[in-house]
Amino acid sequence: DIPYYMKFALFGSMFPDRTAKAEEQILGVCESIIKHGGKLCLTENFFLTLPLYIKHKLDKVCELVESFPKVDMAVSVGGDGTFLRTATTVGNTGIPVLGINTGRLGFLAAINYSDVDETLKEVMDRNYREEERTLLKMSTDETFPPEHFNTNALNEIALLKQDTASMLSIHAYINNDYLTSYQADGLIISTPTGSTAYSLSIGGSILSPTTPSIILSAIAPHNLTSRSLVVDDSSIISLKVESRSHTFLVSVDGQSRVLDETVSIQVRKADYTLRVVKRVGHTFYETLRDKLMWGADVRKQQK
Repeated sequence: DIPYYMKFALFGSMFPDRTAKAEEQILGVCESIIKHGGKLCLTENFFLTLPLYIKHKLDKVCELVESFPKVDMAVSVGGDGTFLRTATTVGNTGIPVLGINTGRLGFLAAINYSDVDETLKEVMDRNYREEERTLLKMSTDETFPPEHFNTNALNEIALLKQDTASMLSIHAYINNDYLTSYQADGLIISTPTGSTAYSLSIGGSILSPTTPSIILSAIAPHNLTSRSLVVDDSSIISLKVESRSHTFLVSVDGQSRVLDETVSIQVRKADYTLRVVKRVGHTFYETLRDKLMWGADVRKQQK
């Protein structure tokens, strides 16, 4: 029998201020894939951002492609921002994504760099599991989006004020039933995956990432009784904005555009999911304890 070798597309940070340590870690992941018998693909755009000595090491062992190739798995090396960019590129192809954290907190890129070699060996041995993650899809009542604007969100879709002075009035409907009019700096509509991202920072509920729900959380609401709301992920959320500047920002996983207040927005579950690769025996609750230091005695760390 001819042996089958898994093929991996690697994505890394494209920022020009990428540190030498981050570049060494990208090289380390590439070398680990090759060492364990995997085939490596890099997009030409990403390959060109690498320093010369790494290019020389990888030139003979990786396949360079112009666009996203057909592979067995996509590997994101960086922080959660890199993972989101990778997820956007993968789109609805059904290709699973493995996130290796070389950034700071890292809920999406949950594999620590120190565990890369062991993790990739497990992957090659088919000893891993996958989680199906829900995405959100935004649509409007006008021709949208502009070119290169992604309307699907793995983390969240946020409506934000464009100016610094006045609040927004955001009239929200769930399945055409009136919910409320938020007087706030903005509103975050989050997936369970995104519950540990922007939504968490404003007091939104933390959900297990496979929970069939959507979270609505107001940003700095004028009404102090306003609380994060969790609704079924079959819900259709309709939003109408009023703003003193007559414009507002819409942000889809951090990518933003200015819209006129005459534009109405609908948010619903996307018609595809993202397959996220997890190590066997590693759980979301372990990640919570690790990343948020739940149960840790910080006094011991200060000594």
